[in-house]
Amino acid sequence: MSATHTKRDEPQFYNVHELDWEPSDEAALVHGVETRTLSADPQSGSKTLMLRVPAGWQRSHAADEATVELFVFEGDLALNGETVGAGGYLFIAEGSGTSDLHSATGAQAVMYFNPDQPLSDDAEVRTTRLWQEPWIDIKGIPALHGLMFKSLRKPDVTEGEWHGGPGGLLRVASLPAGFADADEHVHDCWEELIFIGGDLLMPPRGRIARGTYLGNPAGFYHAPMTTQAGSLMLVQTLAPANQIPREYPGGKAIVDGYRDTESFLAETTQADWDELPDFAVQIPVGA
Repeated sequence: MSATHTKRDEPQFYNVHELDWEPSDEAALVHGVETRTLSADPQSGSKTLMLRVPAGWQRSHAADEATVELFVFEGDLALNGETVGAGGYLFIAEGSGTSDLHSATGAQAVMYFNPDQPLSDDAEVRTTRLWQEPWIDIKGIPALHGLMFKSLRKPDVTEGEWHGGPGGLLRVASLPAGFADADEHVHDCWEELIFIGGDLLMPPRGRIARGTYLGNPAGFYHAPMTTQAGSLMLVQTLAPANQIPREYPGGKAIVDGYRDTESFLAETTQADWDELPDFAVQIPVGA
């Protein structure tokens, strides 16, 4: 893995499960926890980490450095006595006072650590579960018709040209089977995605699978994209996000070819673009 994989000013494409676990020597929230650094901004102190929490871990967190959000992949985490399991979400607003964290059986989770993140006046410590949050249809971005998402970070503007709240957005997004957008697009802010499941093709990067991490700096054009069986992903920005499309040469042929030829029976694995077949060679309709 490149030593620059954490940089937010460069495009990133790698699998988080290929990173080494490292013991944390920090005295703050992640003391006693093994971590993988997914991305970091040395100037702001913002960072995204994967955590491997041991059984019986507990910690008091003063919330005086940053707003902290945790999404649980497996195991359990408790915040002030409220326990969540896989798909659980914990939100600790900066300046909210001391909170107690605990894990009975251990957990793997992603942590978003964002100092000085703009918050609403009524922001407070809270927990929720993914299945408790409503699915919302994407609105205001015609190319993403069919995409649905669940808002974790609140408030979250979900209609119009700009999406997210003052501190950006954190969502679990779901692309339905057969979804395709043949154009590429760009955002005015940095965006990162962690893929939870399913498949996604994104030239010229490659095929995306569970564990794939994508980092998209502001001004970096990315996509087109398509999925055969559907895709589920965590998406974060730190500012309200827009989406400006432009044509990608040969994009339609690629997304159509992928949907014609990608097997529903094969286990999806991440692959670089040059490792994949030429998806622009399609099966003729009616053949």
